Amino acid sequence: MNARDAIFAAIRKARPGSEGPAAIESQARACSEAMKAALPTPESDDLAALFMARAGAEKVGATLERVVSLADLPKAVALYVEANGLGPDCSLQPDPRLQQLNWGALRPGAPLRPDSALAVGIALCGVAETGSLVFHSGPSAPTLYEFLPLHHLVALDAQTLLPRLEDYPAFVRGLAVPRNVNFVTGASGTTDIEGVLARGAHGPGRLHIVIFN
Repeated sequence: MNARDAIFAAIRKARPGSEGPAAIESQARACSEAMKAALPTPESDDLAALFMARAGAEKVGATLERVVSLADLPKAVALYVEANGLGPDCSLQPDPRLQQLNWGALRPGAPLRPDSALAVGIALCGVAETGSLVFHSGPSAPTLYEFLPLHHLVALDAQTLLPRLEDYPAFVRGLAVPRNVNFVTGASGTTDIEGVLARGAHGPGRLHIVIFN
């Protein structure tokens, strides 16, 4: 008998254990608690400050600012547009929270294209430990908003900041999680060619995050 046959023979002879559903659930809970106990303590209790330090690091390449509320987002976008010499046209993620804001002189109805200069969106949550944004695809959050524009400006609710990546499963428990989930850490960049950092190789070359409370 060769090794392959021996393995399959062992599988065929295997018998289910005697543990019932309650015992299996208890074992799973114990494993979960052991995993939590092994996680490092966050470096700071101020998750927003920790997130900003991580996402704003030179290697990550995002720029950030804080505002009082989501209602301040249009003003932040207008200032970003002016500072970067962009036009008033931008593509707005079809999220009702963004659609109902007063965009003033900005024109947020531009269709999203591969050459779009600016898209404005909102993240599901953020991970403070890594400075990552989390996006769930759906009718109000098309995936291409994270990949097509040159400039991606993202609103992030400080109340949705998670200490660590391992806290994400608990955050989405009870939600309908789509097949497409994206964790975005900073602006797109690569050093594949001669070790020289090039921005915008696989997505937006500029990422600006507006954290609101």
